[in-house]
Amino acid sequence: MPQNRNEKARPNNRPTSASRRRVAIARKKARMRAMRRRRMAFSAVLLICFSGIVYTVYGLFNSALINNVGVLPKEIHTPEEVQRDNINFLVCGIDYEDGRSYGTNMGMTDVVLYVSFDIKANEINILQIPRDTFIGEDVRTGGTGKINAVALRGEENPPIANLARVINEKFGLPIDYYILIDMDAFREIINKLGGIEVYVPERIELDGNVLEPGLTLMDGATAEFFVRNRNYAQADIKRLEMQRYFYAAVFRKLISFPPSDVVKVLPVYMQYVETDLTLADLGQLFPRVMAVPRENIFLYRVPGEAVMHNGHSVYTVHRAPLLECLNTGFRPYQPPLTEEELGIVELAYTNDYISWEGVPLSGFQTE
Repeated sequence: MPQNRNEKARPNNRPTSASRRRVAIARKKARMRAMRRRRMAFSAVLLICFSGIVYTVYGLFNSALINNVGVLPKEIHTPEEVQRDNINFLVCGIDYEDGRSYGTNMGMTDVVLYVSFDIKANEINILQIPRDTFIGEDVRTGGTGKINAVALRGEENPPIANLARVINEKFGLPIDYYILIDMDAFREIINKLGGIEVYVPERIELDGNVLEPGLTLMDGATAEFFVRNRNYAQADIKRLEMQRYFYAAVFRKLISFPPSDVVKVLPVYMQYVETDLTLADLGQLFPRVMAVPRENIFLYRVPGEAVMHNGHSVYTVHRAPLLECLNTGFRPYQPPLTEEELGIVELAYTNDYISWEGVPLSGFQTE
């Protein structure tokens, strides 16, 4: 009997509050298990879709990077036994003059850099080869004898293989990969990044264009003027020196490269940069290169002087100091080159030649 008249008798089959809680908990657990199963299924679908998208995008980008560009002949690659310690690149800036026909879709190599990455020593050595370097009359150049016409005039495919092979044969330098940058990309990439700060060591003036000494924020057109200007008493020799300040600025920009800038630059890169490096290669090399300290990046120049030859102003190398330069900075795990193995011609040799010794990139990077 209930002790309170207003209290109703509880049916014997009605669950207690504890029973109701256990039932509610069981139902909640069942709902959560069902939700987890649905989420897992949805996540699996998303993962499959995302993997497919990544694979497709990678395939598109990767094929775009190496599509129809060809690779360099294996016989000029770095010997296999030292490839894990040393890898070598040919980097060129390509110039297409207005009104000129380019049957091979290959312009003049206005900038020629040989880049040797000593992985074992965590060091990068860069050799600047002047565009007017006299490469010999046995090489097809259209009669100029200059190295900047070799890729355009040769018969190999890809056209840059002509230049890579000549550098390998004349300088005794192995080349594994190449990177070609259209000068149109040069301007556009810098503009996409909002300009680049470059230290200008002295006043530069040409055709109304003036750059004052000091740290200068350059847009694409200004940077191109700075890199390509040859209006100096020493012409190409001085231009090589000025370019070093630009390379220092580029490296400073790269080490602070945010992901948002990658998004800005990638479409331009895909359109104007030609290379036989795959995305996998780039993914492995880029972080390693970025980990190299500035003081471990050295700039060298081919020693020589300007002379007239067959009616053309050319840059002739000086063989003895060139041999010393190559053996010091660019063959770390290979036997030294001998005088007989150096295949390049020397037209003249006065005492007035530029120094070949490597200078740290940090020396050209004035904050």
